[in-house]
Amino acid sequence: MPDNAAENHILLNYSKQDILKELDCILNSELFSRTAVLCNFLKFIVEETLEGHTHSLKEYTIAVSALGKSVDFNPQTDAVVRIHAGRLRRLLNEYYLQPGITDSIKIEVIKGTYVPVFRTQVIEKSTEDLREKTTTVVNDTVVYSRSRLTLAVLPFRNLLPNKDYQFFVDGFGEELTRVFSTSEDLDVIAHFSTLKYVANPKDIRVVGSELGVHYVIAGAVKRSAKQIKVSVGLGETVNGMQIWTKDYIHSLEDDEIMDIQDQINNDVFALLSGHYGFIIKDTMRLVEGNMKQDLQAFDAVLWFHHAQLTHSEENFLEAIKGLEKTLENDPNNVMCLSILGDLYLSSYSMGYTVEDPINKANLYIEKAIRIAPLSQYAHMERGWAHIHLGKKKEAIESLKYSEQLASPSFSPSTMGGLGFAYSCVGEYKCSHALLQAALNLNPYCPWWYYVGLFFGFYHNGQYEEAFKYAQKMNASEDVYVIPLLMVAVKGQLGMVLEARVEINILNKKFPEILANLGMYLNSFILDRSLVEEIILGLKKAGLQLH
Repeated sequence: MPDNAAENHILLNYSKQDILKELDCILNSELFSRTAVLCNFLKFIVEETLEGHTHSLKEYTIAVSALGKSVDFNPQTDAVVRIHAGRLRRLLNEYYLQPGITDSIKIEVIKGTYVPVFRTQVIEKSTEDLREKTTTVVNDTVVYSRSRLTLAVLPFRNLLPNKDYQFFVDGFGEELTRVFSTSEDLDVIAHFSTLKYVANPKDIRVVGSELGVHYVIAGAVKRSAKQIKVSVGLGETVNGMQIWTKDYIHSLEDDEIMDIQDQINNDVFALLSGHYGFIIKDTMRLVEGNMKQDLQAFDAVLWFHHAQLTHSEENFLEAIKGLEKTLENDPNNVMCLSILGDLYLSSYSMGYTVEDPINKANLYIEKAIRIAPLSQYAHMERGWAHIHLGKKKEAIESLKYSEQLASPSFSPSTMGGLGFAYSCVGEYKCSHALLQAALNLNPYCPWWYYVGLFFGFYHNGQYEEAFKYAQKMNASEDVYVIPLLMVAVKGQLGMVLEARVEINILNKKFPEILANLGMYLNSFILDRSLVEEIILGLKKAGLQLH
């Protein structure tokens, strides 16, 4: 029996003939003509989906029907389908950044599923309108791709005598490409596509245009008699600017050479990736001033980062509006679904004016997980949904699973998000370890990292330490949590006079929240004893609660 949901989704936006035509374009391209196995893989899953047979797109079926494996194939012991699926995703991404950049339909295979998704590929606008917002020009018409931020890792330069340790130098490009490919915030060009720049280096603006990428990582390796030095830099391709660089110097011992490479790669990933890494920060610097002028002109993920950096009610509502508009044209966008779930849950915690936030968040999050069962971010948001529903056991299970999916490539934003969530369910030791690790990797962090650390110290009666973290909290004036926690800890420390400033802010700006404070605190703090301790501190400071 056909899968009606998949069938309806396809026919709602495109005809089968249009999708098959796009499939032929892909299979006949130079990229795909080199690999019969990936052609067979893609052809099979697209045709099966068009026939409504998405329920049968499992590892075994694909192995036997598309890859020519025998009927005794065992997906538990043979990972060939998963390996080829990863190759297929990367090659499709490369196709749409080069020969397929102007195709009207984009065929994607999202991580965690073998069911292809058919999206609208581009938005065309006048050259004058978008010349400052994109670098891609086709037939004098600027084409702005709606794909996510895109990164390429260029081959590292070998500056060692006699080109020693070439395997070590080559490994940086390959391993950094692999590590960044695990990020849900970025698309990464296959490293094979960057090898042409080894013998023919070019201006990164040219590289960005040729590869269709926003950012490039490049580096060089030097050595002395006893030390090896690796220089790594991040460049932004629109303006050709170097926005980050760091030198790594290690004692040179042959038996530890791969450990050195792993340490450097992990540090680069931690500093550049995630919601608060250098890539997102630089992107926000470039586009933030123009975002409100055109809801559709920017990647949906950027709206989320914009709201997270400010935490103002206005920006949250604008982000929700922009993301929901995006979903109208791209209903299976996993990151967009997960982000909307996050925004609705956060809006509820902050007391912002949104309609039916918990149910809407659940709908978006569960749909994201159905489409991409291995999405680390979606499972973390499922954990938050359980927190808001008061389901501690289920919340911890979802957070643990998200943590498992994130490993071993752990960005600071992932660590911080999980760390804060653990603090809200009362797992303070786990929370403290993750939050401190996140801060050690990248000290640039949102205010709620400090809330998580505050909760642990406050719960343990370490009010001086809690006060230090309260002083580091800084966000929009729309956030009631910051003055509230400051009053609570000042109350516990006997700083009654000093608490008057924050008490006046709470009484003036948040009377409705104070009138229902228990409900708001219990909506995201599952440790009831912590809620009681916070309310006790408020009363000690002289805050009148109803």
